[in-house]
Amino acid sequence: MIREMGDIFRAKGEIIFYAEHRDYYPYLEGLIGELGNVCYITSDPGDPILSTPGALYLNRLLPLFMALAGCKVFVMTMPDLDLFHIRRSIRGVHYVYVFHSPVSTHMVYRFGAFDHYDSILCVGPHQLKEIRRHEELYGTKRKKLVETGYCRLEKLYEAYRKYDRKDREITVLVAPTWESTNLLEICGEELLEMLSGEGYRVILRLHPETVKKRRYSPQDGVILETSVANMDSLVEADILITDWSGIGLEYAFGTERPVVFIDTPPKVRNPKYRELDIEPIESYLRDKIGVVVSPGELGRIPSVIQGLMADRELYRSTIPRLRSGYIFNFGRSSGVGADYIGGLL
Repeated sequence: MIREMGDIFRAKGEIIFYAEHRDYYPYLEGLIGELGNVCYITSDPGDPILSTPGALYLNRLLPLFMALAGCKVFVMTMPDLDLFHIRRSIRGVHYVYVFHSPVSTHMVYRFGAFDHYDSILCVGPHQLKEIRRHEELYGTKRKKLVETGYCRLEKLYEAYRKYDRKDREITVLVAPTWESTNLLEICGEELLEMLSGEGYRVILRLHPETVKKRRYSPQDGVILETSVANMDSLVEADILITDWSGIGLEYAFGTERPVVFIDTPPKVRNPKYRELDIEPIESYLRDKIGVVVSPGELGRIPSVIQGLMADRELYRSTIPRLRSGYIFNFGRSSGVGADYIGGLL
């Protein structure tokens, strides 16, 4: 771990990890655990990793630090490098991107979100195909794409395998994405009221960006969760209800249980995404890992939940096959990623 800021600016052979928020650390911890002696910087004063000797908090000084950093390798989960206020270092640093979602790269991320990275640790073949197509179509720099996988998914899978379900009411986890067209804004109140009225145990899991932008007071009987770092609700939930959030893929692939997708308008941050002529994975897989329900048909949801619960064994056989086709190195992604990063020194 780093001891003082001056060491970072002078560092020539170190690996530095950066997380914008405490909820992004879980996507890096597998790599950090494998690599061992690395530097960790966070812009969240409440990040529990700051209790680790030598971990550093940077916020207002972050743009200056990034421009002058002298390490060998910089690892981040932050897209849009060199597009806004966070610029590449002038000192020849190698930048590695780590995904914090298994979704596709071309619809929910801004145009050019990964253009200025040197290496990208890809979750699955869909991301590799999309990034290469983007490079070919727009003539951008050809990056090193590493067939890595998704550590967060593996942790969820292991936690679920150890989970001892107690006899209780059915637990429904509602986890919207954070764009203005998310299910919470479109039909959230009606949905939560209906679920509570049906006698389900209901957990509302807010996206970190939603927590930043608004204070939400849940209805009576709804358990509110404001950190995505904790996986307990994903493990406990018998059914997940979401919209276009990547949590749908995480939940299905991590617990082998189905998802209810509320068919809100898709989250599109790149209006050019159709130019790649590749259907995003979060669109293609929806009806294969669950059921899609219109916001105007919320009354169907209790019967949909009953049907999905009855078909659990079917999903337990189909979801692992899908996972093997869309996720690299399931069960060993951290070692693969760490070997690559360590080889850059």
